[in-house]
Amino acid sequence: MPTEACNFRCVYCYQDFAYGKMEASVVTGIKNLLSRRASTLLKLTLSWFGGEPLLANDIIEDILGYARGLTRQNPDLHLFSDITTNGYRLSRPLFERLLDLGVSLYQIPLDGPPEWHDKKRVLMSGRGTFQVIWNNLLAMREVGKDFTILMRLHVDRENYAALPGFIEDYRRVFGDDRRFKLFPRRISLLGGPNDATLPVFEDGAGRKAEAALRRLAAHQQIDHILANDLTPICYAARANSFIVRANGRLNKCTIALEDPVNQVGRLEEDGHLKLEVPKLHGWMRGLVSGDAAELECPMHGYCHGSPSG
Repeated sequence: MPTEACNFRCVYCYQDFAYGKMEASVVTGIKNLLSRRASTLLKLTLSWFGGEPLLANDIIEDILGYARGLTRQNPDLHLFSDITTNGYRLSRPLFERLLDLGVSLYQIPLDGPPEWHDKKRVLMSGRGTFQVIWNNLLAMREVGKDFTILMRLHVDRENYAALPGFIEDYRRVFGDDRRFKLFPRRISLLGGPNDATLPVFEDGAGRKAEAALRRLAAHQQIDHILANDLTPICYAARANSFIVRANGRLNKCTIALEDPVNQVGRLEEDGHLKLEVPKLHGWMRGLVSGDAAELECPMHGYCHGSPSG
């Protein structure tokens, strides 16, 4: 999390933006950790999250440049990088720099057509964001390089009726470009201040709504993500996956960030991980039990403030 600040104030957001830009000592700690581990790894995945990570694109570019240098020193090491971003600051020049540094997968949410998106995904000022994001996507389409844009289409009871029309508009613009993939995904209650008023689907109805939109995408021959394409094992359940917060704290899950059991350690400036092992056992209990539910979402039944949905 190169920053935990955000330029958006989405109606369903659960984060409190408690920390700003990543501290210099944490950046140094990440680099030292990568240096210590590089010769022992075959694959390194660096995923960028926030807040809005592109508010700190200088940190992303700095760390990725350092990591790419390590791949040149260690030919067996393969670097993969992805980013979850609101897309508002993802201009073509920045996009091309990130591509050159190895960021090949971009997950960008939209809430349907402008009349719905601009009610739900707004700037701090309350102003809508759709057109800037859409223009950035159009500019990305013109870049002649390999990448994947995972366009996460948020679904709720309010915007559902407008989404078939939006998917048709999407098809006309991006349907022939296999680098763009549509990902219908219902919103959930994740512990934010507006949870009580969010128009979320009940679980069964939400699955049906997602499936109906995926069938529509398939009928229109749009590349899209199916439920079976998603890994059944959450990153938080994996023994070798950690979230590095902007202040150096280590978490396992990007939800319930302040829950005590989700504070699993700290990254030291020398690159060593100071871990609270008993807490880690709880996150990884599904690896021992083989329980599908514990592997899919180890937060449920472990975090004290586990959200519903």
